[in-house]
Amino acid sequence: MSQTEKSDQSASSPPSQAQAQASAWGLASNFTAGVLGMGFIGWALERWVWPGATPWLLLGGIGMGLFGGGYRFIRDAIRMNNS
Repeated sequence: MSQTEKSDQSASSPPSQAQAQASAWGLASNFTAGVLGMGFIGWALERWVWPGATPWLLLGGIGMGLFGGGYRFIRDAIRMNNS
């Protein structure tokens, strides 16, 4: 069996349990990284750029991370479910 025949068969077969679990962990880590990353940016701006804005820049960063991470989580989950 050639390499192209193997790849054609694997592309049409459903993902294994390990592949599905790895994709789910990838979704979760992307969401977490978005929230933590934007929260860190909010904290850094609050600490070094605008110290009088405590806690609003941090909360705004976390909120933006939740929104952006949630949007990407839903979009990627729908894409995974359709494939």
